Amino acid sequence: MSRITFYRKYRSQHFSELVGQEHIVQTLTNAITNQRLSHAYIFSGPRGTGKTSVARIFAKAVNTYEKENQLDKLDNEVCERITIGNCVDVIEIDAASNTGVDNIRELKDNVNFSPVECTYKFYIIDEVHMLSTGAFNALLKTLEEPPSHTIFVLATTEPHKIPITIHSRCQHLRFRNLTDQEIKQQLLTIAEKETITLADDAAAILARNASGCMRDGLSLLDQIYSFTGETISGDDVNKILGSCNLDHLCQLLDAIYTNNSDLVLKLLTDVLKAGVNPLQFLKDIMFVSEQLLMAQSQCEEFVTIDKDQLKQLTEKATLDKTVKLLDCLAQIESQTRWFLNPGLLLQIRLMQFVNPDTNKNEVAKTEQQNTTTQNQNIQSSTSTQRAETKPASSNKPTPPIQNTAKPTPQYHTNSSKPTGFKQTISIPKPDQDIPNNSNNTQPTPAVSSTQVSGNGDIAEVKHKWPEFLEIIKKEHLGLYTILRSSQVVAVDNNEVVITLEQNIQFFMEKLTEETYQKAIQTYLQQQFNKPLTLKVSDRQQGAVEIEMVSAVSEMVKTTTDESGSDAIQEVKIPEPNTEQSINDIVTLFEGKIL
Repeated sequence: MSRITFYRKYRSQHFSELVGQEHIVQTLTNAITNQRLSHAYIFSGPRGTGKTSVARIFAKAVNTYEKENQLDKLDNEVCERITIGNCVDVIEIDAASNTGVDNIRELKDNVNFSPVECTYKFYIIDEVHMLSTGAFNALLKTLEEPPSHTIFVLATTEPHKIPITIHSRCQHLRFRNLTDQEIKQQLLTIAEKETITLADDAAAILARNASGCMRDGLSLLDQIYSFTGETISGDDVNKILGSCNLDHLCQLLDAIYTNNSDLVLKLLTDVLKAGVNPLQFLKDIMFVSEQLLMAQSQCEEFVTIDKDQLKQLTEKATLDKTVKLLDCLAQIESQTRWFLNPGLLLQIRLMQFVNPDTNKNEVAKTEQQNTTTQNQNIQSSTSTQRAETKPASSNKPTPPIQNTAKPTPQYHTNSSKPTGFKQTISIPKPDQDIPNNSNNTQPTPAVSSTQVSGNGDIAEVKHKWPEFLEIIKKEHLGLYTILRSSQVVAVDNNEVVITLEQNIQFFMEKLTEETYQKAIQTYLQQQFNKPLTLKVSDRQQGAVEIEMVSAVSEMVKTTTDESGSDAIQEVKIPEPNTEQSINDIVTLFEGKIL
């Protein structure tokens, strides 16, 4: 035999039975008693907060007050017919099933008929945001000037989807989420009426998992009542919800605050192997951490769990670490929607939170290895270039070595980058304008004024770059979107050269704007304590430059060997293969040339 579920059986039938919507009750009661009724209302709010129930109570109260001049007892014959849905003057319409213009035209034809058994005719349209644009437009005129005996109530969970033209014709009443204490008290009241022994901690867990929705709380109570019978404990609720008890959660937080990574991993593994829902477990950890934050911030009136256990945690935890833990848990919650194994994600992130120094050491070790490799490459390149430029006769006068940095020929070039045209480069001969010196030393070309800074500078910038990006992420989200995939490739004097994973034209244009330039200089000054500028290097263009420099080096070598004159040599730079580049782009994007 079927039975009536708790949320239907205990649906509010009077204003006095409503829980947590005092502002709605006061507004409607005053409108009825002072005869200031509007012709249309919008009831918006989260699911299960009483929108449809209040609409029915409102219909009963208006018609009862007109006949009996009272609102305390809504139990006459008309009210009973409204309760069971048999009143011809209270029409409930499901907008999700009646979305078209034809349904609204039918409503317009019937709205002019006078009420049969009530003083006012009510149209309660549930989930009104599901109506089509044409249906809303058809409803506009009727909603603006309905007959004097008609009142519209539009109920919705998504008021932003209702056209502004509808909003302007209605009074908008916003329902709020219920507090955990309000839901808990109502659950205990209903359990007492049903002769159910509901433990206080069990009611608290149910209220917390109802997420401010009374209907969800009553549905959970009904489900657990079917599982346990007339006695419900906190452990029974945890079994149904797949959650963890408070003792285990406090043990885990204790291990996190003491940086005991072995115990953290053990507790997490035990909990997940016991069948606890990882998402529910994450929700429980966040709740206890939030309660701990309240206790640490002297807001004990908001603490609803055992204060003795929280007191033990407050002795080991700092307010700063609690805030960081909550931030970490919030990031885990946002990442779980993209992760197939939320339990593994929870283990990884919490272990990283407990051992932050290990991550920093690994990053520093990687950066050190990269720097060492780069130094070796530079030294190898320097030795190779010196061997190639060594003169045939050792008696030739040479200048002393002035700089031990990588030798760079002093080219007289245009500052613009190659874009497909030929360019002439003037190269002095190695022995031109060289002062005499008695020391037998190999020649060293002049060092350019834009020589790359020392390896210590680039290593420092690379090491601090992730931290620099985190600062931008918190203070300038637009700039972080552009630079989040950037990598430092060089430090040229006071200019940091980076590459972007995606060289999008829009990003390049934004970086050239004055506001972005000022922001970049400010953040660089704050992070590195010296004035720096930012330069974006194009990887493909950089590759073309390298090839061109290599070609120039070969030409210089050949010209130097074959010519003994002191005249300046003119070298033609080969034109880049733009046709091949276009073909590569067409192949990459699977396009075609028109």
